[in-house]
Amino acid sequence: MKTNNLIHLGSRKNIPSSSILMLKSDSNYTIIYLKDGSKILSSTSLGKIEKRLKDFQFFRPNRSIIFNLDFMMDFEGKTQTGSYGKILLKNNEQIALSRRKSEAFLKIIQ
Repeated sequence: MKTNNLIHLGSRKNIPSSSILMLKSDSNYTIIYLKDGSKILSSTSLGKIEKRLKDFQFFRPNRSIIFNLDFMMDFEGKTQTGSYGKILLKNNEQIALSRRKSEAFLKIIQ
């Protein structure tokens, strides 16, 4: 996998993959969260950016979020409440893991 190449995020923005913490969908826009705490709003959809990230250390645990695996701190597995798990990032953000993505995610972390 590639580690530190630039990723095109739309509107002439190219950012190193190592500085991207996560990406959140907002309709046809994407909010990019950087490790320094700043945010970038891109008019490129999450699906298009996901295709550009396929050679990097990113995972899409549900329909609305993609996160950088390098910033994962902990994983809480399936709970009694029916949740398939929560992923905790280094910025204390919690991401829900969908049922359909749980098997692929468990293969990656083991």
